[in-house]
Order: sequence, then structure tokens, then C-alpha cells
Amino acid sequence: MTNITVYDPAMCCSTGICGAEVDQQLVNFAADLDWLKSKGVAVTRINLSQEPAKFAENDKVKSVLESSGVEGLPVVMIGDE
Repeated sequence: MTNITVYDPAMCCSTGICGAEVDQQLVNFAADLDWLKSKGVAVTRINLSQEPAKFAENDKVKSVLESSGVEGLPVVMIGDE
């Protein structure tokens, strides 16, 4: 089974689609991830503000943060890549 992990920037909630002004790209992305889930793809979202340790635990994600800062997020990993 395919496994997708999304390392999101710090957002107010797990999807970022709350609040007064919603970014349509975030809405579309959340819908796309829901579609993948409906097709049997395992999708995990990790939010920087809620689970910062998981960003440090993954060497590839940590490298993105060190080289690009939070501007390099989101990082989308398929399997381990």
C-alpha cells in the first residue's frame, strides 16, 4: 500500500482550512488527500505547530528546514522519499 506523509507548516489546525479567510489551495489539497484516502492510500499529515519533534526525527525533512526554513514546507513524502 502506498504511504504519503505531509509535513505541513505551522497551521491553526491539521488542515489549515479554518478561520475567516481560507486559502483555496489548502481546501483543494485537503480534498485531494481525502480522495487518495478513499482509494486506499495511507495519508498522514504532521503539523509543525502540533508535532515539531517529528520534523526533527526525519533527516530529509530536517534537511529541508535547515536549508530553506519553513518556506520549504510542506514536504510531501511518498514512502521514504
